[in-house]
Amino acid sequence: MVRIFTINLNKGEGEIVLRQRRQERRSFLLLFLMGLVFAVLGGITWAQNGAINDVITSRRDKLERIKYELDSLKREGTNVSKDDVMALANLETERFLWARRLEVLAEVLPPGMSVTGLELNNNRLILNCIAQVDSSEKEFDIISSFVDLLKTTPDFRQGMFEIKFDKSLRKVVEDQDALMFSVECITRDPERGKKKKSSSVLPTPSKTIVQGS
Repeated sequence: MVRIFTINLNKGEGEIVLRQRRQERRSFLLLFLMGLVFAVLGGITWAQNGAINDVITSRRDKLERIKYELDSLKREGTNVSKDDVMALANLETERFLWARRLEVLAEVLPPGMSVTGLELNNNRLILNCIAQVDSSEKEFDIISSFVDLLKTTPDFRQGMFEIKFDKSLRKVVEDQDALMFSVECITRDPERGKKKKSSSVLPTPSKTIVQGS
């Protein structure tokens, strides 16, 4: 009896081919993914470059427009009216700076006296002060001496219309006599505005009616 055996000699070769195909597919898929990533990154970079170029162009156009406007103003000049000049002059002459005056006040403040508060209202500055006093001292002398000190201090007095006493109160604080008072510093004549208004109003001419008999 003859036995026949069939041997497939291509079996090993088929597995090698399948393995190579799988490896080629993986390589192709990897290359595809890498290409996709590079394409996305390239698109993002291109979009960012485009946005930056737009910003640069916009800034450049704005700069050119500003230069053009400046050149136009230089060529045309600016017409300043008489009212504008007078308003600027009034601002320079009538403005009143308090910062330096308060520094001077702190320097010349007598011992045993301090400023407890400041009230600024229009052209008036109210100095609220407190001073230690003895039973033998008179309130008027302390206040008058302080007002005279402010009046005779050039850096504080200059440009002021009037410095005067406002009000006072004497009381005992922790077994110590204390005088609380306020001084009013006026920078402008309060009657100035009223005088201007009254002078601007012209008197109406009187009418005389003559009746014939």
